[in-house]
Amino acid sequence: MDGENGKAGNPADNKATNADARETDSSRRRFLAGGAAGLTGLALAGGFAAPAASAAASGRYRDSVVLIAGSTSGIGEATAHAYAREGASVVVCGRRQERGNAVVTAIREAGGEASFVQADVREPEQVRHLVERTVETYGRLDIAFNNAGIEGPRGGFDEIDIDGDGGYRDVMRTNVDGVFFGMRYQIPVMRKQGGGVIVNTGSMLSHRGSDFAGAYAGSKHAVIGLTRSAAQREAGNGIRVISVSPGGVETDLLERFLGGSLEGAGEDNPMGRIAQPEEVAAVILNLTAADATFLNGDDVKIDGAQSA
Repeated sequence: MDGENGKAGNPADNKATNADARETDSSRRRFLAGGAAGLTGLALAGGFAAPAASAAASGRYRDSVVLIAGSTSGIGEATAHAYAREGASVVVCGRRQERGNAVVTAIREAGGEASFVQADVREPEQVRHLVERTVETYGRLDIAFNNAGIEGPRGGFDEIDIDGDGGYRDVMRTNVDGVFFGMRYQIPVMRKQGGGVIVNTGSMLSHRGSDFAGAYAGSKHAVIGLTRSAAQREAGNGIRVISVSPGGVETDLLERFLGGSLEGAGEDNPMGRIAQPEEVAAVILNLTAADATFLNGDDVKIDGAQSA
């Protein structure tokens, strides 16, 4: 543990501890390099242990079509790569065409199948076009991941900007309307084909307040409400709707959220660190798998026990 690092002790014990630490770091790198394709190799007490064949994908999503809104960076990008490694055809979506094309190129160079559709989730017609292009290109839509989001303004309710980029209305349009519009156009497609899975990105601030990011917290509370309501409505149509609530994850969004630096992030987490995007992606792939059929309408926290 961190509090024990400075303690004097038996030199042999110290050497063993250092060797264990090096092996844990090495295992963690192998796990992430392998794409975090499964959680079976994740040692919950003591760091990471690489899966027996971490670099070999199982192909469990072969013939599946996956649409990921907000996949030009961070969690969305990592999830796009993870699904593609498992055989899915992936539609990458975001506002930044250059970044979207770069993600698609990387997936194809690794042997996967992907295409990019530029769309702003704040605009319903663009979301409708995104879903239509997905079906036109690949013939169906099996999994939709509504992940696009922004951190929003920092400060009290009497201090933050209402309008403009990054203001109150912008965070609500992106984080709430984006999820609503996504499901509005994804659900009819899934109904017609007999089922599908929708995942929406919440946050640990979906479950508590924030003294400096109230707009963001409010938007992520709304994601949970939309998720639960859609799940109840569509369960009889073979559609599962779930949400995930990551804690701190090493992304540009978190860096901006914390004022421009990730230094010290995760120190208050029981695991002593923040998550990697690949770890969140690994959970999402397990939640949408064919054998998770009774998981519906729930929110899954991915926070390293911080809220436990």
